[in-house]
Formats: sequence, structure tokens, C-alpha cells
Amino acid sequence: MKVALAQVQFSLGDFNQNCKQVLNLLTKTKGHADIIVFPEGGLWSYPPKDFLYHNTYFKIQNQKFQLINNCLTNELKLLLPAFIKTKDEIQNGVFLFEKNKKPIFFQKEFLPNQGVFFESRYFTKGKTEKNIFFWKNKKVQILICEDLWQVNPSETADLLITVNASPYTDQKQKKRLKKMKDLVKKYNCPAIYLNRVGAQDSLIFDGGSFALNRQGAIIWQGEFFKPDFKILNFSQPKQQKQNRPLVKLFLNIQEQRERALILGIKSFFVQTGFSQAILGLSGGMDSALVAYLALQALGKGNVKAYFLPGPYTQPISYKIVQQLAQQLKIRVTEKNITPLFETFKKCLFNKKNPQPLTLQNIQSRLRMLTLMAEANETSNLLLATGNKSEIATGYSTLYGDLAGALAPIGDLLKTQVYELARFINKKKEIFPKALLLREPSAELAPKQRDRDDLPPYNKLDPLLITIFENQILQSPQEKKLAHLVQRQEFKRVQAPLILKVSERDLGESWKRPIAHNFPI
Repeated sequence: MKVALAQVQFSLGDFNQNCKQVLNLLTKTKGHADIIVFPEGGLWSYPPKDFLYHNTYFKIQNQKFQLINNCLTNELKLLLPAFIKTKDEIQNGVFLFEKNKKPIFFQKEFLPNQGVFFESRYFTKGKTEKNIFFWKNKKVQILICEDLWQVNPSETADLLITVNASPYTDQKQKKRLKKMKDLVKKYNCPAIYLNRVGAQDSLIFDGGSFALNRQGAIIWQGEFFKPDFKILNFSQPKQQKQNRPLVKLFLNIQEQRERALILGIKSFFVQTGFSQAILGLSGGMDSALVAYLALQALGKGNVKAYFLPGPYTQPISYKIVQQLAQQLKIRVTEKNITPLFETFKKCLFNKKNPQPLTLQNIQSRLRMLTLMAEANETSNLLLATGNKSEIATGYSTLYGDLAGALAPIGDLLKTQVYELARFINKKKEIFPKALLLREPSAELAPKQRDRDDLPPYNKLDPLLITIFENQILQSPQEKKLAHLVQRQEFKRVQAPLILKVSERDLGESWKRPIAHNFPI
């Protein structure tokens, strides 16, 4: 049995282009494989959310199915995931297409309804034990994403195929492999794990498809964070050995994060129809890292950087921005906000003495006003540069530095930002040493330092992880910090889209009420 694995990068809702990819790969596979398989979501891609309530898209899907059917041959079967709508329900599953035969639909049973998934909102359940077909007396079991994590098989099979739209987190691949090895033992057969690649809003799909032989050894490892295609022969034991040593089984966690964030940025811009980004460089680590990631994702000439010094900007910030611009080979436009700040104070407060925090927030909002004006004038998207530690504790300004279309590093703690920057510097020095060594500061007040308002990040971040994981809070310091995190929910719901790289991001995975009286 020869199986073609199509680790494709489909675009959500682009039925025309997605169908073209299917047709191209069908043509490529003819005469070389018996079955070709695509990831969960099929021509829709994943997750379509409330677009599933529009009948029009099911009609478009059916039209594309006709084109695909016409391209099939007697020798090639097609496993293409789909969403279908009957009179009373919507189903998530996989079609088995064969030439001159009525398609068979295998329906997903286990519908995740936690974290970033809300499948129970849309779909009805099937039965995994019914999701089998035969190829020359060989029994093939189909599992659809969550099914593989929940199923308890009572029978064996000759081949297990799992189709997935599994979002990336930094520990996910090891969990996938462990679970698949367990299923290989239970089904007593070789297995395929096929995952989609690309990104959709905050979710990043890392690909990383793989196949295991009957003993649970990896016989093929797909690429991470980019499309891949492979034909495997499960009828010849000699070919059931690892034949692709150049692809790492597990990437370094920093390399994972770097590639994930670059893919997330690139996919977001492509799918929203934008090609250029705007951001502010402050002389700090966060904005420097975002600038680097944006350049890798969008290319030279598509990232416009602005340096907006104010009354408390230190000379070292000017120097670092200049050095960074040279290393990144980008042009940085400088616009001093001090005149705007002084005029604003005079007009708004006259001779009154406003609160220090008010003056700090005004500076941040004037910078954002300037950046948004530039974004509007050039029809570009603004990238927010805040990190997870700041978003968690509210150490950011609403309608100031928290504004933007996308927050690429919003799921990286401050210490993780530095870890990733140091990893990048090992490959090529991008970030000046002065930047890596300087103490973090918002520079919104004289001699201001982040640790004047927050614990040092090497102590803060482990405490935040304790809170994110809902662990029992023991010390007064933990409870005080948890109270601070709780009070910032009104800011987080107004934050930009955050690219998810951890199990517990502060976007779709974080569901907390804004107004409440729950005790710590």
C-alpha cells in the first residue's frame, strides 16, 4: 500500500486555491500511490468558526468536489477532510473518494471544547469504530485529530491514518509522538500522523507530520513550519526505516519559537491582504525582536521602523536604535514626541499638576497616535511589541503601546524574549550587546526602571507561570501578583491578536470575566 501524505498550507476560506492544490497533487501522485491524504479541514482549512453557519460555502465545497472527482483514476483513492451539512446538523470528518463510486464519509467522534477549540458549538459526534475502509483486504482505521487522544480501540488494524489540524505549542510534538506510539501498540499496525501547516489568526500550525512502523519507530519525519509531500510504501518492510535523517525529530525550543512566530506573522499579512508592517523601535529588547521577526517574515523593504524619543529617552536608546538599524539593514525614521507632549500638557492641564501616571500614559499614547497616523497614511499594519509579562501584569498602556493589529511576542515572557534574542545572536549578531545587557525601562519618567514597579523578571516570570497553570498559590507574593493579573483583564480583552506558542496564552486560551469578586 503506497500512501501519499500532503502536508499542505491551505488558506482559510480560499476554496479556489485550495482546490487547485488538491488537483495539482492528485496529478503528481497518479501512478505513484494508492491513496493520497490531506489534513483536517480540507478545502475550508481550519478553523472556519461561524462561517460554518453559511450555506453558501457548503455549496462551493460541493462544486469543487465535482472537479476533484473528475480528476480521480481507478488506481488512486483520495482521503479529503471536509465539513458537511445535513438538514439538522454539521459534521466534521473525512471523505473517501474513489472513481465512479459514491464517496464515504467518516465522521469525527470526539469534539474538543477547551482551550482554543469550540467544536461542540458546531458539530455533532460520529463513531470512530465506523471509520474504517479496506484496501485489498487491508483494514485502514481513520482518526480525526482529537479522536486519537481519546479513542480506546478494541480491534486491531493494518494501517492507522490520523488527519489533524493541531496548533503548535512548544511541547506539542513530543506529546504527539508519545500518543501515536501508544496507538501503534494498541492497533498493532503502522501509523501516519498528518498535520496541516500555516497559521490562522493566533493559531500556528507547525506541520511536523510523521509515520511510524509497527514497532513504533519513526520511518519518516516531515518538515516543520513549511509544506511537505511524501509517498510511503507500507507493503515493503525494507522501506519502513528512517529514510530522512536530515529533518530533525525535535527542533531546539528557541528555533521552534523563532520559526513559529515568523510563520505566524507572514500568514497573518498574506491572509489579510497586507504586505508591509509599521512598528516603533524604543531601544529596548521587545521592539528589537519584533523588528527582526517581521523582517524575516515580510522581507527587506516591507518593515517601516520609527524611533519616537521623548523627554526621558536616554542617550543609550539613540545609540542602540542606530546600531540595530545597521544590523537589520533597515531605515529608521525619527520623530521626537516632546513638542507634542509639552503642547498636550499645556492645552489639557494648563497650570495644574497631573498625576505622574497620567503623564506617562500620555507619552505612550502620543507615540501610538503617531504610529497609527503613519499606518493609516501608508495603508500598513501596526505591530504591537509587548510581551506576555507586561500583558499579564498590565504593565502597558491601553490605547498606547498595547495598540496594534498583531502582537507577535505577546505569548513570550520577558525572560523568554531574551532567550530567543540570544539564540538568534548565536547564528549572527543582530542585537547589540548593550541592548542585551541594559536594564529594561519604559523611559516614561526620570531614571525609570521596570523593577521599580514589578519584581525582577527572573523572579516574576516563574510566578506568572504558576498563575497561568492554575496552581495553588502559597505565598503572599504569589497572591498579590495573582490579584494584579486579575485586575488587568479589561486591558487584555482590548489587546491585539496574540500569536500562540505556549499551552496557556493570554488570548483564546485564557477565558476570564472582567468584572467579578472571586477571591484569590
